[in-house]
Amino acid sequence: MAESSTQARLRARLAGELGSAVSEALAVRLAEAADRSDTVAAVLTLLDELEGVSAKAARAAIGALPELDRRTGFSHLIPWLDLGIALAESSGATALKYFKDSPLILGLIEQPQSRTAVLTMGLELAEQDANVTLEYLRASPHMLSVVSLDELRPWLRIGLELVAADVVVGLEYIRQIHHLASVLPVSEARTWLSFATTLVIPNTFGKPDYMVTLEFMRTSPAILADIDQPDR
Repeated sequence: MAESSTQARLRARLAGELGSAVSEALAVRLAEAADRSDTVAAVLTLLDELEGVSAKAARAAIGALPELDRRTGFSHLIPWLDLGIALAESSGATALKYFKDSPLILGLIEQPQSRTAVLTMGLELAEQDANVTLEYLRASPHMLSVVSLDELRPWLRIGLELVAADVVVGLEYIRQIHHLASVLPVSEARTWLSFATTLVIPNTFGKPDYMVTLEFMRTSPAILADIDQPDR
């Protein structure tokens, strides 16, 4: 009876955004996918927590559930919501982008265990920088085609340090990791970045002009790929 009551509460919660027919179908799908009897209750608790942080983000999360189910199923729904809450605590706007973009992003990652691992690492990053987390998630399918998730950690640590000093260069670095990791070892990433930052010059208003720097960061990995590399 308790489980039936919990499912009824979930259906009622979802129906406000999705309508009764869709909410009924999703509640059934979630119950089928749940690996523990308390999973549905945990989802309700997380939705309540998200609502307390950002009502808009909670609605966006519910609105994204059909697409998430279609692309990946619900096997990693708990870490998906956990990461959304962490991002909402830092930035409501970032959380909205996350819930909008993440079903497609996760759908591009073939292995379910890899999706959960990507979300777990995202939660670690969210505790330090929400913007880095969002860029990491967007690039993660490409990153995983080049390096393993564990090998990504030192690359991402550099990104976190860089964003703290220069957000423009730092975020572009995150976007380019999958290109750079295919041509350079992580031990040489800081040298590459040091040169990139020397290309930042003041514009006529005394503000940093990143045009040349960004062009270098976007094109140099392909140039380096055409140069014979010693065995690494």
